[in-house]
Amino acid sequence: MTTKTQRNANDFYPTPNWCFETLEIDWSKYKTALEPCKGDGRIVSFLENKGIDTYWAELSEGIDYLTTPFDNVDLILTNPPFSLAQEFIEKAHSEADTIIMLLRINFLGSQKRKEFWKKYPVNSLFVLSKRPSFTGSGTDATEYAWYVWDRTNKIPRGIFHI
Repeated sequence: MTTKTQRNANDFYPTPNWCFETLEIDWSKYKTALEPCKGDGRIVSFLENKGIDTYWAELSEGIDYLTTPFDNVDLILTNPPFSLAQEFIEKAHSEADTIIMLLRINFLGSQKRKEFWKKYPVNSLFVLSKRPSFTGSGTDATEYAWYVWDRTNKIPRGIFHI
């Protein structure tokens, strides 16, 4: 018998702080940012503590990123719902020059995304050396990385391990 794991409401899986705090990025290069999946606000607080004016969306608070227009910002940093990641990335490209999203490494694969990757090639990957726990009760058997699209060359290109 196969059982499905029950998903958290609105795909709420908060990103552990170490995942974004260890990113080796010069945050002073950014003046404005958007967090499309605010959740409990930890990424918003991190960016604000770096002196970045930060806007956000959060479905559970009535602001759906995919249907809400936003003004352009310097940076979008988020951990999107995996099932909507492609849509988040496509929309983000019209709203920011630097986009950083936490995704499973296997997001690079699949025939379904082949054309997507031709249109939106990633500039950098920051691979998490250890698996994050999004539930507080252990990790899943999946590797993660921060995917970076950067039209301004503020972030080095390549594959990095954090």
